[in-house]
Amino acid sequence: MKLIIERLSHRSSLAVTRCSRSFRFLAILLSASLGACAASPYSLPADSGKQVETINVRIDNAIEYQEMAGFGATTLAGIMATGNGVRDLLNSGLRDQAVKAVYDDVGLNLGSLQLWLEPKNDNEDPLIVEREGFRWDVSDAILKRLVRHAEPYGFSDYSLGLTIDLRTELSWMKELRKHSYRRYLQEVSEHVVAGVSHWQEIAGVTPKHITLFNEPLSGNRELEGGSLTEVVDIIKIVGKRLQDAGFSGIKFIVPAEETVAKSIETSQAILADPVARSYVGALAYHAYPYDSAYSSVRRILQTSGIGMPDDDEIRERKQLSELAARYDIPVWMTEASEGPGRADYPFGSPENLRARANHIHDELVYANASAYFAMYNLWDRQSHDAHFKDRGIEFFSQSSHIALVDQARSEIHISGIGGAIGHFARWVTPGSLRIDAVSDNKLVKVTAFRSDRKNELTLVVINNSTFEAEMDFSIENMALQGTVKGEYSDRSIRWKELPPLTLSDNASFRLTVGPTSVTSLSATLINPG
Repeated sequence: MKLIIERLSHRSSLAVTRCSRSFRFLAILLSASLGACAASPYSLPADSGKQVETINVRIDNAIEYQEMAGFGATTLAGIMATGNGVRDLLNSGLRDQAVKAVYDDVGLNLGSLQLWLEPKNDNEDPLIVEREGFRWDVSDAILKRLVRHAEPYGFSDYSLGLTIDLRTELSWMKELRKHSYRRYLQEVSEHVVAGVSHWQEIAGVTPKHITLFNEPLSGNRELEGGSLTEVVDIIKIVGKRLQDAGFSGIKFIVPAEETVAKSIETSQAILADPVARSYVGALAYHAYPYDSAYSSVRRILQTSGIGMPDDDEIRERKQLSELAARYDIPVWMTEASEGPGRADYPFGSPENLRARANHIHDELVYANASAYFAMYNLWDRQSHDAHFKDRGIEFFSQSSHIALVDQARSEIHISGIGGAIGHFARWVTPGSLRIDAVSDNKLVKVTAFRSDRKNELTLVVINNSTFEAEMDFSIENMALQGTVKGEYSDRSIRWKELPPLTLSDNASFRLTVGPTSVTSLSATLINPG
């Protein structure tokens, strides 16, 4: 089996397999010469004629923003639920490689486990859980075949995806809703509490969050004809049922509507009800519709990538951030995708990585998002062929999942969005605070984080320009010690480990980065906080 990526990081000794797809990267030479104050992640020939510009960046530790929950994706396990049980689509070696790619190499720490429990009603009494009436094999398989494999890499902060979807699994509830709305709500609450109880029984832990909705009133419209009132009612009755069952610590990730604007509208209704509000752990939103400024990779590069993010998108994100701040609730961006077969660039094109790095920066800065999710953690060829049969959608047109698992060739392919998330997730410790970072050039973006637990400053630098950027970093209200470490991606290399960079003093350093590149940096603090 092969992991198809140029992977030269201090975090892993994973062997690199070279191959001929456009996704595969060419190695470049790293400059061996380091001055006392500056370093370049690549070499330029003498008199190359390339444009070089000086960029000033100020990092101010006194200005704090959101606490980071981390980075994730909707979590699949490489299994297929059939009428005859769960079918494992990955052999053990391929599964181990896929899980390592997602949770160690990219570094995801968050996810929503998509459970499938109740394709028909367990019994006629919603207040009594009849265990034999539920389907537990999917939950059991996800725990055994994904979670247990991913736990050694730190994957433990997952939510249970007990999504209320009346289109498919819970379609039997639609008729009940028409005739007995109260009983319908009770059946919804039974569905959730049964799933949580079973998970506690098999895993020995209770998750902090439940993903209760995924586009309930927009996009997928999973409540099919539902209303804002119904969303609020479901949150309240499910929250109360969990509380009564002894799961009072669980909070909901809601509403995860298709767009920021619709997420604001639904969130306003939820937060206006003090009971419903008490059960909310995060306000979730998605970055759609398709072809919008943060769904389309091409649109990202045409707007945010030239220092001109879409005004309407930014305005809505700030509105959502202000709404959440009013109630001291974090904001999570829980789904981003170009859509099946709609990729603007071929799989592995460097544009995909840089565009999604810009997207992550903007969600963190303008929405104050505490979490950023790709579409799926992994997607495999067999599932793809079954799901998109006769629809003409190529497997490698799926650029919005962290990793593609190709059973036919025993290969794992990490995507551009996986590479971009890696520049953050591999470096930003959950629980870190985003702090102020200002660049004097709109084409060069910097995001800064302070980890008190690790005593560390982390920076992610995106150079969207076609010039080489000589960057002067000025650190305010904090002090650094030791050296700066990092890694670098551009058009020809991904996650290239940088040699240690010497500080100018404990409050400044210099670094040169190449055109259209992404760089992650970290340094040890003397007096954190």
